[in-house]
Amino acid sequence: MLRFRHILAAAATLLLAACATPQYQTRVQLIPPADAAGRACIAECETKKTACQDACQARYRTCAQALEPQVEARYLEALKQHELDLGRYTANLRHYETQLQFGWLHHRPFYQPWWGWDPWLAPYYPPPAPVPTMPTRDAVRAQLEKTHCKDDCGCLPAYDACFVGCGGQRVTETVCVKNCPKD
Repeated sequence: MLRFRHILAAAATLLLAACATPQYQTRVQLIPPADAAGRACIAECETKKTACQDACQARYRTCAQALEPQVEARYLEALKQHELDLGRYTANLRHYETQLQFGWLHHRPFYQPWWGWDPWLAPYYPPPAPVPTMPTRDAVRAQLEKTHCKDDCGCLPAYDACFVGCGGQRVTETVCVKNCPKD
């Protein structure tokens, strides 16, 4: 019986390993043009990209600073919610501990086989959910910035278009990085 379980566990492990899906990553390579005029054009593209990224970062910082008054209010709300969640967790934990202590009272002996206690027929008491995590101002600020401020201004697609317009090449390659099929 024990050997059968080991064989079954090994077969299940092999089956799961065989079912792992491959993971791919897309890589982009930019090949500059060979002529001097093309390289000068690409230098202008670099300048435009840097200006675009600087302007985007400035807008993001302005947006983040404008959210500062909301951070404190949302943080206080998160603290109140955490207090409620913690009270609910405490009540659930007490109930769980009580069930574990006095669970034997709910156990019906006539369901047991004649040779004694059967753990498969014993009642199961699921543990409470994990302890709620304490909110932080930084986490609240990050969530507000994520929902209200835009950090991607589309500078890279514009740069790629400019690069190709100057005579450069953009080569995209998809490569398997994990659980690759055997070729």
